[in-house]
Amino acid sequence: MRPSMKMGMIVLIGVFVVFYQYHLSTGVGFDQLTDFNADGSAEGGSVLSQEDAEPKFAEEMIKSAVHRVQEANGLSPDTASMLVQELVNHLHKNIPELSENNTRIVQRFESPTKNDLPQEQDTLIKSNKTLEPLYIITPTYRRPEQIPELTRMSHTLMLVKNIHWLVIEDAAVATKQVTRLLERTGLKFEHLTAPMPEKYKQKKGAKPRGVSNRNRGLQWIRANATNGVFYFADDDNTYDIALFDEIRKTKRVSMFPVGLCTKFGLSSPIIKNGKFVGFYDGWIAGRKFPVDMAGFAVSVKFLLQRPNATMPFKAGYEEDGFLKSLVPFEPKDIEFLADNCTKVLAWHTQTKKNEPSAPLNMKLYGETNLVKLKQQIV
Repeated sequence: MRPSMKMGMIVLIGVFVVFYQYHLSTGVGFDQLTDFNADGSAEGGSVLSQEDAEPKFAEEMIKSAVHRVQEANGLSPDTASMLVQELVNHLHKNIPELSENNTRIVQRFESPTKNDLPQEQDTLIKSNKTLEPLYIITPTYRRPEQIPELTRMSHTLMLVKNIHWLVIEDAAVATKQVTRLLERTGLKFEHLTAPMPEKYKQKKGAKPRGVSNRNRGLQWIRANATNGVFYFADDDNTYDIALFDEIRKTKRVSMFPVGLCTKFGLSSPIIKNGKFVGFYDGWIAGRKFPVDMAGFAVSVKFLLQRPNATMPFKAGYEEDGFLKSLVPFEPKDIEFLADNCTKVLAWHTQTKKNEPSAPLNMKLYGETNLVKLKQQIV
């Protein structure tokens, strides 16, 4: 036999063997193949089972492959017949082993039933389904830092289970960039608007920023929620993921420390010998509840029982006014979280203010990528 003929035969038969073993390993079934007659036609043949059809189909492929080599390279009939027989014998010898391996592979990747799950995993699945929702109310407004800060915050919230993010802009019309960002997060969200009333915008001095936004969030919760916990989370703060596990424990009103807050660097209830004795904050100012906006969470059911609770348009007294509106509620009723107020899980990081970006010179850059980039920068 010429070397070229040997090489052609080996390559062709090798391709067949690889193909057939791949077929067995992937579990592809020929469950409706018919019995081939001498000329390769399926007419008049009986329908075979998968167990019978696969070897039969493979034998026909072997005969066909050897026949093509015989025609192209001049194999003698005896050599061709012997080659077919050897390959068929090899095929039948390996089918049981391959089929057994294939069965093990299929069994390995079968989805476990509920009874097969470890007890800890089954418990975790059940607990995730029973987690009450967390409603995160975030007031925001258009500025250079808005998208970066909402991006950072969204990456934290993506790690929290069963969360509903209420992002409320101080604007008459929702910003499209904010909407696109929220859609990309995959979080359950509401993008609402609540502009500050004009009379407060015109007021000199400190303005009650974010009040209209937060009251709009309370309005949404009253109309749409029945249980869970809500939390006022400004977009310029930084939150430890553990905070959200903590506030989920809230039954009425909970409180916890906030770092980088006021000249004291901290705002927190004071606990002595396991008992509440007062508040530590850089600005007490006669407030009954001198706490930071990021330092408390409230039960939805608790809020729904107090239909008149609202946040006042009084700069510096927003938190105090809202907490006092939750009557009946006193400092002695506070639930202290974060290991009895010994851990800081929220910080007033407050991103550096940036100047608005300079207008783009369209004569120089009108046909460049800078046009699209500038649309993302305020």
